[in-house]
Amino acid sequence: MGSFVDIPRQHISPETNILTPQHADFEASLARWSNIDLKTPKLIIKPFNVNDVVTFVKEASKAGVPIVAASGGHSPWSTVEDGIIIDLCNCKQVNVATDKHQVTIVGGVLAKELQLELTQRGRFTTVPNGNTVGMIPYCTGGGISAYSPLIGYACENIVSAKIITANGDLVTASDTDRSELLWAIRGAGQFFGIVIEITLRTYDLSVIGPDGTRQIAVVYFPIDRAVEVCKALAEVVSGPGHPSAGHFMVMKTSERGHVLMVAPQCFGTGPEMQATFKPVIDLGPELFQHMDSTFEKHSDHLAWMCPKGEFKRFSQTGLSSINPENFVRLVELHKRLLDTYPGTERSVFTLEWHTRSFPEARQTPTSFGLKDIDVWLNVLSWYTDPALHDTLLSFDREAQEIMRSNTVPEAYIAYTNTSRNDPIEYRYKGDDTVKKLRALKREWDPKGVFTTELL
Repeated sequence: MGSFVDIPRQHISPETNILTPQHADFEASLARWSNIDLKTPKLIIKPFNVNDVVTFVKEASKAGVPIVAASGGHSPWSTVEDGIIIDLCNCKQVNVATDKHQVTIVGGVLAKELQLELTQRGRFTTVPNGNTVGMIPYCTGGGISAYSPLIGYACENIVSAKIITANGDLVTASDTDRSELLWAIRGAGQFFGIVIEITLRTYDLSVIGPDGTRQIAVVYFPIDRAVEVCKALAEVVSGPGHPSAGHFMVMKTSERGHVLMVAPQCFGTGPEMQATFKPVIDLGPELFQHMDSTFEKHSDHLAWMCPKGEFKRFSQTGLSSINPENFVRLVELHKRLLDTYPGTERSVFTLEWHTRSFPEARQTPTSFGLKDIDVWLNVLSWYTDPALHDTLLSFDREAQEIMRSNTVPEAYIAYTNTSRNDPIEYRYKGDDTVKKLRALKREWDPKGVFTTELL
C-alpha cells in the first residue's frame, strides 16, 4: 500500500486524508450501520474532490488492489478486507438547477443534506427512509421511496450520471451519450464502477400536498387483529383513495409490548387521509395519532434506526399482494424470535406498500425490473450477540418463505439494494435484462474490480 501513501501531494488535494490502521481516526472511520461482516481494510481514503477519487481508483487498478466506496455506511458491501475504502464523506456537493427542475448530487451526499437543500428552493425528489443513507447508491440500486406513487422510483428520476470505471476513467452517461450504460446505472450502477455524480429530476413541493405537507399517522392495534387490519389495508392499497404509502409493522415497544403498528402516509389534506384510510380507522384502533409532515423532516421519526454499530440486517422481498393468513404466521414468527432470543427486541417485520397512481412516472427505461411491485416484506434483524448471526438469518429466510407462500420460485423477487446472495434472476427480471447487464459488465468491468456480480 506504500504507493498510495506516497502519491505526490501535488496530484491530490491537501484536504484529502489517507488513514492507515495506526491512525487515530481509523477505527471511528471504519464504523458502519451494521457490524455484520465488518472487514478491516489496509487504508481508508477520504478524498476531497472527484479528481482525487479518479486518482486513487487508477492507482488501485494498476496495483490490483480491491477497492470499495462508502457514502452513508449503510451498505453491507462498503467494507473490504486488505483493500481500500474510499470514504466519500468529505467529497460531496449539491447543485440545484431550479430552472431545469433538476439537482446534481456529487459524492457522499446524505438524504437529509439533500432534503434541506431542495426544501430551501421549494423542490423535492425521491429519498430513502433514513437521514444518513447515501443518496447516490440508494438511487442507482433502485430507490424505493414513499414518494414513488407520485414520481416513481429514484432510478427512474436519474437524468444523467458520471461514473469512474475500473480503469479510472471518468465517464458521463446520459440518454444521448452512452445511453446503454445509463440504463444499467439506473438500477445496477453499483456493479459498473463508482458512480460519483448523478443528476435527478425534481418536483415542486406542492405535488406532495397543500403547502408541501403530507399526512402521516401512527396507528396501534393488538396483535390478535392482524387479519382484520390486513384486509383493511388491502382495501386501501387497491382502492380509489388518495395516493399513499406506508408500513404495517409487527414490533415490540416498551409501552405496549408486542403490537401491530400501521404508519400510513397520504399525499393530500387531513380529511382526504381520513377518507383514504377509513377502512383502517373504522376498525377502532387502540391509538390513532394523525399529524402533518414535510419533505425536510421526511425521515426524522426514524432516527432511532440509523445509529452505527451493533448487528443489523435489512432485507426486502417483493410480494404480489397483502395476504392476511401469511401475515398472521409472520406475527407468530416474530413473537417466537423475541421470546426465544433475548437481545433481538428491536427486530421488526414490516409490510411496506405504495399505491400505484401515476403510470407516467414509471416510463423511464431502467435495468431495475421491480418497479411494478407495490408491496414489500421488510425484515429488520437487530441483535447484540454475534453468536446469533446464523439464527437471525434463518428467521429472515423463514419470514420470506412465509410471505412467499403460494408463489412459484420463478416469480420470487429480492430488492437489488439489499441483496447480493439471492439469484440474479430474483433481483433483475427478464432474460433479456440479465443478458444485457452481463454484456455491459463485460464491457465496462471485465475483471470484476467492482464486484464479480454479473460476470
